[in-house]
Amino acid sequence: MEKVTLFGTAALAALTLAACGKGTSSAEEGKKLTIGYWKGSDTENATLDKMIKQFEEENDVDVIPKVYTDITTQLPTDLSGGTAPDAFYIDSAFFPYLQEQGVLNDLSDVINKDEFYPTIASAFEADGKPYAAAKDVSTLALYINKDIFAKAGIDQASIPKSYEELVKWAPEAQAKIDAAYGKGKVYLMNQNADLARTWPFQTARGTAPITKDGKSDLANPDSLAGLQTIVDLFNAGAAATPQQVGAGDEGAGFATGKFAMTLTGNWNYKVYLDEYKDLNFDIIPNLTYQGKPRTMQFTVGWGEYKNTKSKELADKWIQFVTGKEGMTTWTNGVGTLATRPDIAEGSAFLKENPRLQVHQDSIKFATAWQSGTNLTTVQNAFGNFVPTAFKKGATADDLKASMEKADKEANSKISH
Repeated sequence: MEKVTLFGTAALAALTLAACGKGTSSAEEGKKLTIGYWKGSDTENATLDKMIKQFEEENDVDVIPKVYTDITTQLPTDLSGGTAPDAFYIDSAFFPYLQEQGVLNDLSDVINKDEFYPTIASAFEADGKPYAAAKDVSTLALYINKDIFAKAGIDQASIPKSYEELVKWAPEAQAKIDAAYGKGKVYLMNQNADLARTWPFQTARGTAPITKDGKSDLANPDSLAGLQTIVDLFNAGAAATPQQVGAGDEGAGFATGKFAMTLTGNWNYKVYLDEYKDLNFDIIPNLTYQGKPRTMQFTVGWGEYKNTKSKELADKWIQFVTGKEGMTTWTNGVGTLATRPDIAEGSAFLKENPRLQVHQDSIKFATAWQSGTNLTTVQNAFGNFVPTAFKKGATADDLKASMEKADKEANSKISH
């Protein structure tokens, strides 16, 4: 999620991608396979290199990596020029755009989508057909700083199960934290001013912040009602954005003791183990809202260029990296979550790190970060205006006004 910059509307309008039927294989070109991805951590890069070498040896092929610094702008350029890799990373939020352009091969004969968690497989489907195979996934869960809770005299078992109850419980909990640390020093929890984090609140009543025809609808009553729950936490003095506490993101804010709880992804887990060895934390599922468990998931899949001239090898690569052996190597080596139940059940990394099971279990009810081709435009507008409401003292009128401005900005760009 943090490695991908989603594609902007202006660039979307500027590109027309060529997709003229399925690619063909030739004996000469079939000896080479180009794969496109963005550079990850040292651990990710080392694990992928290991998998590349294994694939090369088993298939007598040269794998040519193409590393993108901004795949959502660079890949469309390659697709337009007919120079795209044979197989490449696809973020779930970017998938609707690529699918709309018709540049991906149907993978129905390459993978069995039923082997993947349904909530993940559906993020890469169109008309019931898979167009990418998910390599891994991250979900959001609540991290608890056990030392802050202990010093403030808060029993972790007293944390409510729902956000509705949390709003009622938060003032007393925050008062205890203030007494222990001083007012304004430590907040009960973070709340990012980011559409990807507020989405479960905004969609809980049956509507969405983006309409079916792609228009921004952040100010609809259901969306505002969900956001008001968050504003109530700010007004209780129990929530802050990472920026309000001088942190780059919620992970850093939690690690440095600014938040007693943080809603974050499993990508921070190994960071805490490696870089914050004294951090005493636990992980619990995200709280329910409107009577249902809710959280977000961020997933990346391997897709295949429709005009590949090495289709047979591209098929084999996707089968390898998302099959039992390849995904086991990847998840155990990197510490990410498996997208297939059969692999998750035997994950050595999960067995060694049982706290992460909360993240794995959350896949069953998580919502994929995805909503048509205008998501980035709406997300940016939301981020521009919601900070005026995500602060103590904000009113319902402040919230409504901020979302109306965001709608106006987003829809102006969408219409052009």
